[in-house]
Amino acid sequence: MFKKYLGMSYSRWMCSDFYTFWCSGKVYGKEDELFACHIDLDTVHMLTYHEIKQFLTNPEKILNLKGVEHKSQAKELESYMLRFVDDVDNEYEKKSLHEGRLAS
Repeated sequence: MFKKYLGMSYSRWMCSDFYTFWCSGKVYGKEDELFACHIDLDTVHMLTYHEIKQFLTNPEKILNLKGVEHKSQAKELESYMLRFVDDVDNEYEKKSLHEGRLAS
């Protein structure tokens, strides 16, 4: 679906208004995986996979996030959210295949 992104983050401040990445943490399932979005040093949004999927069903709502002020910023952030969802889906698919092989 999307070209595999091989970096640690989806965006960095040197070329974006955002610093975004898949945040590792103690999660119990795919829906709890975290997407970190730093607007600046004081404004951070920690969004679950589930919340990101909700934003992607109605991308206009991205503009409701504190610090996202323009449609161009929302569109940019949407692209990072899409990559996050793609990465999470791919990772859980790999885990599922691996667990299936172990159970055989």
